[in-house]
Amino acid sequence: MVNQNLQVTPKTFLRTISIIHVALILGIVMFCAVTYSINSSRNTFSYNINDPFTYVSLILAIGGFTAGFFLFKNQLVKVQNQATLKGKLSVYQSALIQRFALLEGPAMFAVVAYELSANLYFLIIAGLIILYFVTLRPTKDKIETGLNLSYDDKITFDSEDTQI
Repeated sequence: MVNQNLQVTPKTFLRTISIIHVALILGIVMFCAVTYSINSSRNTFSYNINDPFTYVSLILAIGGFTAGFFLFKNQLVKVQNQATLKGKLSVYQSALIQRFALLEGPAMFAVVAYELSANLYFLIIAGLIILYFVTLRPTKDKIETGLNLSYDDKITFDSEDTQI
């Protein structure tokens, strides 16, 4: 087995977290599509107050959004302790993955609840989570702003092919 030491550049970093972002969204969308195709003949739409999934899915969605937001901000505060750009980007990547996971879980739960009940209410919740997830697409500007990079770090981060 060949041990390749991959170079981390701003370009490869951004590509990596973008691929993770898109893969997670596509996973949820494909799961929605498959469950919709299975249940399309028996779809209903109702806000059933007797169904515990109605409340659980909504609470999980709001909780995932809130927890993801605050944990992400908390991790970005810790990034100021990192001396190197590579360390900062590493913390940013793990914080972003945590935020994505806290959104993906409630979305998957909502899709499973839809699969069990064929109630489109749950697909709407999953769809709203997906729409919010799309707005979290990592960009160079969001990373620079979120990390509050110093001038030197911005110069390094703007030169796409420089090894970090």
